[in-house]
Amino acid sequence: MTETMNLPPMRREDHGKKTLVLDLDETLVHSSFKPTHNYDFLINVEIEGRITTVYVLKRPYVDRFLQAVSQKFEVVVFTASLRKYADPLLDVLDRENLVQYRLYRNSCRPMQGGFVKDLSRLGRPLSKTIIVDNNPHSYLLQPHNAIPISTYIDNPHDQELLDLIDYLDNIDLFENVTTAIASRNT
Repeated sequence: MTETMNLPPMRREDHGKKTLVLDLDETLVHSSFKPTHNYDFLINVEIEGRITTVYVLKRPYVDRFLQAVSQKFEVVVFTASLRKYADPLLDVLDRENLVQYRLYRNSCRPMQGGFVKDLSRLGRPLSKTIIVDNNPHSYLLQPHNAIPISTYIDNPHDQELLDLIDYLDNIDLFENVTTAIASRNT
């Protein structure tokens, strides 16, 4: 069985850029299916034939982060969530269309009771592909390409995305991103 590539060929204007894969839930946002007073926006999602309101809280600095990384990277959001939830959320979160591609649960590999994001299936060189995710199981197949990030629920003082902007800005100096990530994670 041959594996299919999830992304189309890199756009001409992105040639030479590295690919940055971002998780959605608990990395860029936190969503609650229960009413909460602490949210940035609401989306409505159909679940089992019923419309459900989802309360979405953006991680601090997410707008600035997306703006900054979109200048230097081909940006992909890769979520283990379903498209019917992720698309309306991303339509609000990414009003400027800074994210070039969206991948969902159907692009994940079911493994060991969870969903794994297999970066080798993107059609991009692994030496130029980075994943930022709060769940280590998600990058089980390519741990050397991963920049772990803490799980975001509702900490208004969280600065991880802000700190990541500078780090990612410097990763361009490395031909192979795994070299840069290895030096950061040690």
